[in-house]
Amino acid sequence: DEKTLITHSETPAKFLGFHIRNRKCMETKRDSLGRKKRSRNKTVEIKIPQDTVKKKLLAYDVVEIKKHNGKEIWKPKARPELNFNDNLEILRRYNSEIRGLYNYFGIAVNCADQLSNFGYIMEYSMYKTFAAKYRSKVKKICKKYKHNGIFCVKYQNKAGKQKEEYFYKGGFKRQKPSKDNKIDILPKFIMHTSTTSLMDRLKAEKCELCGAEGHLEMHHVRKLKNLQNKEPWERHMIARKRKTIALCGTCHKKIHYGTI
Repeated sequence: DEKTLITHSETPAKFLGFHIRNRKCMETKRDSLGRKKRSRNKTVEIKIPQDTVKKKLLAYDVVEIKKHNGKEIWKPKARPELNFNDNLEILRRYNSEIRGLYNYFGIAVNCADQLSNFGYIMEYSMYKTFAAKYRSKVKKICKKYKHNGIFCVKYQNKAGKQKEEYFYKGGFKRQKPSKDNKIDILPKFIMHTSTTSLMDRLKAEKCELCGAEGHLEMHHVRKLKNLQNKEPWERHMIARKRKTIALCGTCHKKIHYGTI
């Protein structure tokens, strides 16, 4: 990416993916006293660059771009790498990608125009992905899965209850920048005296290596990266990503003597 250099305030400067500039606007608006003012002149304007959506769609590999008479034509395409995912995973993948871009660029003044195009390509790419998965056509897929005009996937949760999840249709209205001046203040954590995983392991009174029951001792290591991954107890700690292991007295001694 190009570095942001010293630029004239009315020339867009790229910063964190946005184009930022001071707006030059000759429009007038009357204030509360009836006086005409150029209220929007020299105000900061944040926009999404023209190539941002294009780059993102190409990165996701959901669009095919062809040129006709010098004009680009964008055509949605399927993502065959998702064919082996279940329906809910495919839907959630597209929804998360759409929401992710909108959450980031939602404060831009042109987000509605730019992201509407993004949403359209993503939507029809999803239809084509489902059609490719089931060797069907987009029209048949939409007829099967659309509910009240919105694409929907039905599934059962762990309790066996029927649930529905819909394709994102929340729009791309511009979000107002946050005025919260406490963004950089760390949250206040509340300590709860709930049972911890360590307490559960000790209460079980079962050696995590040999399975012997009785009084346990805790073996600690300073850093997981220092383990050699050779001994059974090392592999156990690395697999669980824990720097402690609950052991019976015999296993604990063997570790310290290097005989296990």
